[in-house]
Parts: sequence; C-alpha cells; structure tokens
Amino acid sequence: MTKEVLRMRVFAGPNGSGKSTIINSVRSHKVNGIPVDFGIYVNADLIARDLQKGNISFKKYKIVISQDEFVAISLDSGLIGEKFSEEQFISSFRITRNIIYLTKPAADEYIAQIMAHVLRKKLLQEKKKFSFETVFSHESKVDIMKEAVEAGYKVYLYFVSTKSPEINKYRIKVRVEQGGHPVPEDKIVNRYYRSMDLLHEASQYSYQAFYFDNSENGVGKQSMFAHFKLDKDRHKKWDKIDQGIVPDWFFKYYSSKNI
Repeated sequence: MTKEVLRMRVFAGPNGSGKSTIINSVRSHKVNGIPVDFGIYVNADLIARDLQKGNISFKKYKIVISQDEFVAISLDSGLIGEKFSEEQFISSFRITRNIIYLTKPAADEYIAQIMAHVLRKKLLQEKKKFSFETVFSHESKVDIMKEAVEAGYKVYLYFVSTKSPEINKYRIKVRVEQGGHPVPEDKIVNRYYRSMDLLHEASQYSYQAFYFDNSENGVGKQSMFAHFKLDKDRHKKWDKIDQGIVPDWFFKYYSSKNI
C-alpha cells in the first residue's frame, strides 16, 4: 500500500495583499485532472465569524479536544499576555462535548486566533493534511512549518505581497467599505514588515514555494514571478525566472539574504 503523503499548505502575506484571491485560484487548479487537496482548512477570520454565531464543533475540523487540552496548547501560543490575559481568556469560552462556546462576544477575534493556533497544533500532532492562511505576524507560524517538516510533511508556501504597505492600507479601506472586516492602519504597516522579514526563513522549510506580486490593481493582476521545488537532495530547483518581472521587495527580503 502506498503511504499517504502528508502535506501542509501555507498561504501567507501581509493584510490586504490578496491571499484570498490566491487561495481561490489554487482551489480551482487541477493537477493531472485532480483538484489540489487542501485537507482541513484553518482560517481565523472564518472561525471568528462562526464564533459570532455562538459555537463551533471541533468535529468540523476532524479532531476531539477537551477544555484542559485546549487551554494547555493555548497558553503556549504566545497570544495570551497583556492585551488578552489568561484570566480574560479562561472566562471567554467553554468547551462541552467537543463544542466550543463563546461566552464573551467581544473576545471573538482573540479566541479565533487562539483556536486557529490550537487547530494547527492538533492537526500536526495527529498527522492530518491541512492548510492555513497567515499574515506571518509572529514567528510561531514559521515554527509550525519547521515542526511539520520534522514530522515528515511536505510544506507548500504560497506568498503574496505588494511593493508598499500603502497599497495594503488602501485595499483594506475599500474592503471595509464593501462590508469586510477592518484592520487598524498601524497594524497593517507593522504586519507588512514583519511578514516580509519572515519570508526568507519560511522559504527554507518549504518543499515548494510560489511567489506572487499583487501591486497592480485589477482582476487577474496577481502575478506569479517565481517558484521552486526541492529535488531529492533537498536543493531548490527554480523555474526559469524573468528578472524583469521580479519585484524589488523580493530582492530585498529574499534574494539579498542568500548572499
């Protein structure tokens, strides 16, 4: 019997860069006539939306977890501290019969971020295929890529960005006007640079990496300008690159770190 290949897909990039568009594009892509397998999809924004309705069954994510285990994994997430204390965290939810209930609606975004962390850890522990979206705002997202490689996963990185956080600020403003969720401007800028700073390191744990620039406005403007795949000796084999379309941000945050 052929051993199932464990895969983890990471869709990364600053807020407002166009990750959702890339995700939808990959979902519609077929390899040898077969749709790309996302496994279990973890998205903190979607979790927050579901929590606002009252509760989420962990059955949806094909895991079983107790409140004690959820708390133990959460306390190691780096997401509980001054802004959201342990006391606030504990009082914001309860888990009964594998269902999480939000007891403090105002804590929905915090609990959603923490739940996404817990899900990634559990799915990795149970060696299930999964995918997640991240702005790379914290080193823990790279850490889980490293852990996945050590656990035998093939990690696929899809990274999309723009040439300036000003573009991201504008797009999020437009998104809010259309009913989307807001992100404070200082967070957009800070996360932009944190995300870019983690690009090179994240790439080192990738079996395949796809890089997109989304600096231009318009449908279909998300241009993939580079891609590599590891060979049997774990050396990066890059597709032929047209240097004329490689954005400056890639040279700055990836290529320059190879020197």
